[in-house]
Amino acid sequence: MLGGCTASMIRLVGCRTMSSGLPNYDDRVRAAVVEYWNVRRAQAERSRDLGVVNTGLRSEVTGGQHMNALELLLVQVLVDAGMPAKMLQVKKRPVPGYFRRDKSWDVVVTVGDRVLAIIELKSIVGSNPGQNFNNRTDEALGQAMDVWKAVERGIIVSPLRPWLGYLMLIEDNDAWNRRSASRRPVWPSDPAFVDTSAAERAAIFFDRMVRERLLDAACVALARRTDGNVRYTQETLSFQAFAAAMFGRCLQFKVTNPDLDWDT
Repeated sequence: MLGGCTASMIRLVGCRTMSSGLPNYDDRVRAAVVEYWNVRRAQAERSRDLGVVNTGLRSEVTGGQHMNALELLLVQVLVDAGMPAKMLQVKKRPVPGYFRRDKSWDVVVTVGDRVLAIIELKSIVGSNPGQNFNNRTDEALGQAMDVWKAVERGIIVSPLRPWLGYLMLIEDNDAWNRRSASRRPVWPSDPAFVDTSAAERAAIFFDRMVRERLLDAACVALARRTDGNVRYTQETLSFQAFAAAMFGRCLQFKVTNPDLDWDT
């Protein structure tokens, strides 16, 4: 069984908890981020040793696996929330859409044939935010809207509303934190974006995705490459808040699926 800080184990493993009973995940998030950077470095070194030529930062991710530690942490949150580990199936799976036949999401969690959660894990690194930021946000917006349109049109039929989450890891560096002037668009931009950094605009984007119910929860983590330190521009987009939303989903899922044998 996957390890975790369930209520009955807290004293044994010495896990810090908050007053709500939700474990404090700060240390484990940092450990997962440190592993993320370690895997990227190892993959880049492996590519060089094999004589494989990859442009820019691509060599750090072409081996895959760099988000595994964060994926395992998400599974641990589900177990901490009371979901029996042996009942969970966690894998990358396609989710049907309306505008597209389907689109693979990174983490699809099922219990039997019932979908508990659908989560996307993405990262952006480097010193050129403009290179991938719009692509990532376009992708996130399109993925979510396609799912909800499929629900609306009866393509996705589920007694319980699907639960969509998005975790975005961004390298915490000067390029992402530097504030930039507007680019003179055809019409004036939303004042919320005036004098903001790329990291702040990412937070605005995902905060609005949640507020508009396109996502049920989002986490935007700024991660330093040198030591794995993690910070957030908004507490509502912290991993702790994301985990709290996952806890709520697990409670809702158990209550609305009483026919499942939760005690096995």
